[in-house]
Amino acid sequence: MMRFLDMGGYYPWVWPAYAVTFGVMGLNIYWAKRLRERARRAALRRLQTQEEP
Repeated sequence: MMRFLDMGGYYPWVWPAYAVTFGVMGLNIYWAKRLRERARRAALRRLQTQEEP
């Protein structure tokens, strides 16, 4: 197990790269959900204003 975690001596570069990658992926998911919700609310507002006489 320690051999795997050591990554052949490259662990100082490998593990931070993994952390950055997963962090960016997490932010992308968060931002996509937030933007989708904003677009949904805006679409609902537009529909409501179109339906009013």
